[in-house]
Amino acid sequence: MFLYNKKGKIDSIRQLKLDNNSFCEAFIQNRLNNYKIHIAFILLLLIDIILLMFMIKETSIYYKEARGFFLNNQVQFYIANIGVDIIQFFFHNPLLNDYGLRLPFVLIHIINCVLIYKIGLCILNKTLDSLFCVMLYMSIPGVSIEALIVSHVGIITLICLVIIYHQIKYNKIRYELFIIISFFDSGGSILCLALFFYALLSRKNNILILFSIVCFGVNMFIFSPIHGIPQSYFIDTMGLMIIIFTPALLIYYLASVYSYTFLKTSTLLNLIPFVCFIFVMLLSTRQKIDIESFLPQLSVGIPFFMQKMLFDIRSRLPQFRMRYILRLSIIIVLLLFGNILLFGNKIIYLFSEQQHNFAYSFYEAKDIAKELYKKDITNIEIPNSDLELRLKFYGINYAQKKHPKYRLQTSSNGDIKIIYFGKIVAQYDIIRIK
Repeated sequence: MFLYNKKGKIDSIRQLKLDNNSFCEAFIQNRLNNYKIHIAFILLLLIDIILLMFMIKETSIYYKEARGFFLNNQVQFYIANIGVDIIQFFFHNPLLNDYGLRLPFVLIHIINCVLIYKIGLCILNKTLDSLFCVMLYMSIPGVSIEALIVSHVGIITLICLVIIYHQIKYNKIRYELFIIISFFDSGGSILCLALFFYALLSRKNNILILFSIVCFGVNMFIFSPIHGIPQSYFIDTMGLMIIIFTPALLIYYLASVYSYTFLKTSTLLNLIPFVCFIFVMLLSTRQKIDIESFLPQLSVGIPFFMQKMLFDIRSRLPQFRMRYILRLSIIIVLLLFGNILLFGNKIIYLFSEQQHNFAYSFYEAKDIAKELYKKDITNIEIPNSDLELRLKFYGINYAQKKHPKYRLQTSSNGDIKIIYFGKIVAQYDIIRIK
């Protein structure tokens, strides 16, 4: 009996050692797989940065951005001015000003992508799912546009994601951020409404409900988003959303938001886009919407959308998954097509005139400035005030006070030709002033 017990103990110890070794091996393998995915995420960020840098190189400052850069005192233009000052300090080349103008917002975009990834790690089952989540977020055309233009959109997205991350990760409400956004932009009203419904649905204390109502009231008083004569812009607003998200993603995304909100315990992650969509649709029935202020709140729900989409696929037997995989495939194809149009939109010039290219307003100015520098002309009369302000950004007439010797004017056979893909899209003559 003693020998039997001793043998049994020895077998138990051996089995325990084997189990411990297997557990350690599985743990180490899991950590290695996670590190590989984290490295893949970094590589994905680098690819995204390269694509955005390519667009910065190809585009010029937009006339509204030029007006804001020289004449406006909003936060985003202060940031842009600082970025340009830094570039000029190191390179002293006005043709590189675009990088200083846009890199701060690319940096904010990268931080937003990191936050999306971290939120995905909190709510998705696998680390690899978080990588797919970020890929989907980066692929949304509206998100790429947000990273490239001088706008407050990226800042609002950052505030939204920090609020969501702290609520999911630590179950804490960042009251100070709600106060900041209430005074920062009209889009803050959406966050305050979402907080109100979160407090109501989760049966939080009355202080949180009162806090959200006060912040909402302050935001509405400062920015007055409801104004003017009632006039429907519902179809226009839906059209903008379709362009920003692509049709398939928008439909599937809104359906997921709706089902998640009413069938599961609501969090700020799903309430913010849900409240934003309802608010924007109702408001668009009476007035034109500033979609820039509401894009961040619509896009931050991508992690829970990825959770819903992957659950729809994995919760079914293989023979019943095809229609859900087909939905995902359609979304990916349309997103790919949208990004080709965004990053390769100059190709459109092969088939149409300049006015048919949606991005034409972001072209031309830098190319004209390059040609003027080649001709050693930095002081020139420019009848078009918008073009004059855009060229001033590239150092043309920036500090010139003397009377110019030349005038720049459009021509059918000018000295300066703007050519994209072998097609002339604009021509200008340099006329000597007598």
